[in-house]
Amino acid sequence: MAVRALVPLLAILLVTACGGDRPPLQIASDDTGAGTEAPRVAGPPDAGSRTGHGADLEVQFAQPARGLVRVPTTDRSPPLAMLRLDAGASRPIVHASPVRRPRRPTVTLVRPAITATALIRDADGGTGRIRVSVVYATRCDDTDRQHAAYFPPAQIQNIRVAPGVRVPVQRTRRAQVRFPGGCEVLGKVFVEATNASGLESFSDPIWFDYKPRD
Repeated sequence: MAVRALVPLLAILLVTACGGDRPPLQIASDDTGAGTEAPRVAGPPDAGSRTGHGADLEVQFAQPARGLVRVPTTDRSPPLAMLRLDAGASRPIVHASPVRRPRRPTVTLVRPAITATALIRDADGGTGRIRVSVVYATRCDDTDRQHAAYFPPAQIQNIRVAPGVRVPVQRTRRAQVRFPGGCEVLGKVFVEATNASGLESFSDPIWFDYKPRD
């Protein structure tokens, strides 16, 4: 009888002890194109948005598309969006549009900083704007905070270039973010690409985390 009486008591103690554990660090919001399910949209015929992965994407990213193109009267194909992340490892990580499902593995940073390079490419419609978005959460001394950094800063502005105007077929942007070294970090970085006709693409996001060394 004494043994049976101890079982419920042990269960209560275990629940109480587990209840004191902190939940895992999370990002409060998940914007479209930043890791949520999104419709798969094909890029321009030469974009290769559905092909290539790993080293293939690295090669595609490294081969620049130079020159200018006249903005067409109508354009139904969104641009290619690409993202290269330097996480401090031996080689950068490259993702491209469209947003994929399921979410890919999280990259562990070797230092509390990232360098992201964004690329937009549209050989038949021309490029408009490229933006790097970094959304992350930090846990410092048991205090959780949400953060966001945008390059350039987010703004409500329609990107649309008049037909006939000559614009670059490719644009790039580089962004660097440093995180507090003594804090746990969880975040994601993604690219928003808008072509000259206002059509958008989002790169598949790269999720990352950082935990300070003991």
